[in-house]
Amino acid sequence: MITFKPNPHKLRVTPSTKEPGRFDWSITRDDVIVRQSVRSFGSEGASEANGDAALRDVTSRWQNA
Repeated sequence: MITFKPNPHKLRVTPSTKEPGRFDWSITRDDVIVRQSVRSFGSEGASEANGDAALRDVTSRWQNA
């Protein structure tokens, strides 16, 4: 039997507070940041794509724990 566990992690893309016109991402669990971008991105889409790859990594580690 397969038990479905909803992913508690969420990806959030926001305008950069340090570099106007650029974007950062963060991954949260229960409103606590578990990973965030170390650099900003020139577009919201680029930031989301990079954050999505990190979200898949975090989710994989969470599922295999």
